[in-house]
Amino acid sequence: MRHVRALFAVLVLLTMAGCGSLNPFPKHIYSTPPQETGQPSRYDPKTNPYTVMGKTYYPLKTAQGYDEVGLASWYGKDFHGKKTANGRIYNMYGVSAAHKILPLGTKVRVTNMENSRSVVLVINDRGPFVHGRILDLSYGAAKALGTVERGVAKVRITAVGTLPGATSRVATSPARLYHVRVGAFANRANAERVHRDLVASGYGHARIQTVNRDGRILHIVQAGTFSSRKNAEQVLERLKDDFPTSYIMS
Repeated sequence: MRHVRALFAVLVLLTMAGCGSLNPFPKHIYSTPPQETGQPSRYDPKTNPYTVMGKTYYPLKTAQGYDEVGLASWYGKDFHGKKTANGRIYNMYGVSAAHKILPLGTKVRVTNMENSRSVVLVINDRGPFVHGRILDLSYGAAKALGTVERGVAKVRITAVGTLPGATSRVATSPARLYHVRVGAFANRANAERVHRDLVASGYGHARIQTVNRDGRILHIVQAGTFSSRKNAEQVLERLKDDFPTSYIMS
């Protein structure tokens, strides 16, 4: 009887070991890559090379001029409260994202190519390590972009700056841009109504930018973005009658 019990225990252990190896590659990997021991790194921590599933990634030294179109997914409660690659705690309800090679701390504008919604967020994590995807959004960012239900959407990523305190050793000065801000709305439907009015009036470059202000989601409607203040002032003058509270942001 003892031999039977011993044999049964061995079989149970083997079965458990076998089950643990059925899925060697988790769907998402977002934990900070292991640091190499030995000599200190010569690189900025935000751009250190790292290896995931046998593949080494080499983050860019600067995000200046970065523009990319591809598929974005989102990740939520499985990682809520856990550390991101930059050491911060992941808040699924916040507005952030994971990218494989952009420097951590990079601010990007993400635009949903299917509904024109956009949001400005910070890259604070690494991923997605799934073939064919370029970005993993937090749940809050995905909700703002309208991609939660579908899970995956075609987006455009445009670098717009760097989070204060996260600048790399070589500073860059992006070209100054001027935005004509028409209004900010807590209600997305109100922002979309104003956006439609602007497009119908000939402002084809009008857009809605979703931002997180101290935990409050705001939908900012802009009539356009301009490289010169003079052009922005001309548009502002034409909008004053219908939108008297409009002003120029830079």
